[in-house]
Amino acid sequence: MSRISVIGNVNVDLLVWPVTELPPPGADSLVESIRMRAAGSAGNTTLALARLGHPPHLVGCVGDDHLGHFILRELAAAGIEGGVAVVPDQPTGISIAFEAPGRDRSFLTAPGSLKVFRASMVPSEVLEQDFVLFCGYFSLPALRGEPTLQLLKRVRAAGGCTFFDCDWDPAGWCRESRQEIAQILPLVDVFLPSEEEVQGLTGIGDPVAAAQALQQISGRRVVAKLGVNGCASFGPGEDYRVPAPSVRVSDTTGAGDAFNGGLLYAMSRGSKWLGALRFATRLAATVVSRPSENRYPTLEELVPLT
Repeated sequence: MSRISVIGNVNVDLLVWPVTELPPPGADSLVESIRMRAAGSAGNTTLALARLGHPPHLVGCVGDDHLGHFILRELAAAGIEGGVAVVPDQPTGISIAFEAPGRDRSFLTAPGSLKVFRASMVPSEVLEQDFVLFCGYFSLPALRGEPTLQLLKRVRAAGGCTFFDCDWDPAGWCRESRQEIAQILPLVDVFLPSEEEVQGLTGIGDPVAAAQALQQISGRRVVAKLGVNGCASFGPGEDYRVPAPSVRVSDTTGAGDAFNGGLLYAMSRGSKWLGALRFATRLAATVVSRPSENRYPTLEELVPLT
């Protein structure tokens, strides 16, 4: 069983359902539910892996406030202790996710402690694992550019396999952001963008063509997460398309992070690419079909791949 590290954003998610538009100034709207959970890309992936029985080394930070301690309790309950620093005089990061039937979720984020997460907070032993995932890049300003490049180089030097999920660019995929990612990709063994992210990074409307274009920049493997259309993977050797199982969707927030966890889990057990992609797709489909309070499945609870 290979060793896994997850480095990135750990924050609270507030999930508001249903929201198709914000009320006008001075008005109020009623919604069915507002739920809170420990999340962030790194937190979501870690919790998914822990539920599968393979808790990774997690590195991130939270504020020294009630939300930060809430996250630490949730992680500890899942078997994840240590690795998440508590930053004094900083609030814990919060993302508000707006969800509704028939539309993709959208977010408002107050980064808080995410702004001060630095490369110096990443222990050397975490970079010496077999598989190391970097995620939440655009929400971690102190890690952007050269710090991430150096961390990736250290993983490579130690013989590890690098995974990277940049998440959404709040600046709207400006030329500088695209160039920034293009400099990082040659050090990434497996790039894990969403459909919207491959489109934003390339300006290409067809996400499959966009993923192929990114693979030409990377020279390694690009796995585009395509939501209800499963995933498409391009890289050295064979290319793959894996459809998603048909499920009744309950909550899509964090689906891509669960996919990342599923891919890491399968590869840590020696799965080849097609099997690992199928497993990751099953895990993501299962997660979106489950309620927020019982989010992550065990191996026995995964939906079948049709």
